[in-house]
Amino acid sequence: MTDTAANSHETALAEEKEFDHLIKLLDDEDENIYSSVKDRFISHGFLSSNFLLKYLNDENNIIKRRANEIVSIINFEDIAEKFKALEIKKENDILEEGIFLISSYGYPGVNMNDYKRKLDRMVLDIESGLIKNNDSIDLTKPLEILNTINNYLFYEKGYKGNAENYYDEDNSYLNTVIDTRLGNPISLCIIYILISRRLHIPVSGINLPGHFILKYSGRNEEFFIDPFNKGVIISMKEAQEFVKKIGMSKDNFENIPYLKETSDKEIILRVLRNLAEIFSRKNDTVKSGQLERLMLCLA
Repeated sequence: MTDTAANSHETALAEEKEFDHLIKLLDDEDENIYSSVKDRFISHGFLSSNFLLKYLNDENNIIKRRANEIVSIINFEDIAEKFKALEIKKENDILEEGIFLISSYGYPGVNMNDYKRKLDRMVLDIESGLIKNNDSIDLTKPLEILNTINNYLFYEKGYKGNAENYYDEDNSYLNTVIDTRLGNPISLCIIYILISRRLHIPVSGINLPGHFILKYSGRNEEFFIDPFNKGVIISMKEAQEFVKKIGMSKDNFENIPYLKETSDKEIILRVLRNLAEIFSRKNDTVKSGQLERLMLCLA
């Protein structure tokens, strides 16, 4: 063993020994001791984060809570830098990267590439249903395409809106939405968008007040889609007829600001804002403050 390798081995053993000592103090009731333990863990950066991953669901609630807090602090700075890089890109196609960064914030130890591959497999299933006897997806039949996606997501796979726990933070993390098949309006819409982009289908987000839906914009037809309500589809003509009955003209309807297509950055910011509000209600000032900082990274 070379001197360098020997020194590295000794350093690793010393760090492991220190971590074993620190974890025994993590549930100490003395806040001053916890503060010192936290600072020591943070000083080791990702080595500490990797060590603490196995304690994120510990039976001891104090260890669980504090381990999550420390990992969150260590993980946060890396995520913040990656959000700044998204802003520098100035591209619209940043949704997938941004939303999985948010998932990594909530679940630092989860391999997000596994969930991207799950989306890829979902697309293959949908694509096989769309192509059938044709050589490619027939974009001249948009309603058939949308109904095929809806049937797969909401009936075959059982995705649905989490109305019972609407304000659960897990509704905003795409990995848990894929695992549980439960989500809020925007997370279900994001899954729909990411699938549509893989299929090269023109679907975009619509940022309504208090809700989030989708819009299919084809060459000759347009439809609104509501994934939170099992993908209910409303044609543009049906929407215009409805607003006409309540006294709104076609021009006024088409110029409603919140019916405009939403950019990737706006979608990411809304997810961050939702999460910040959830943690603020829980008086978790650490996480709500971190999420506000992430929003500033994209401003």
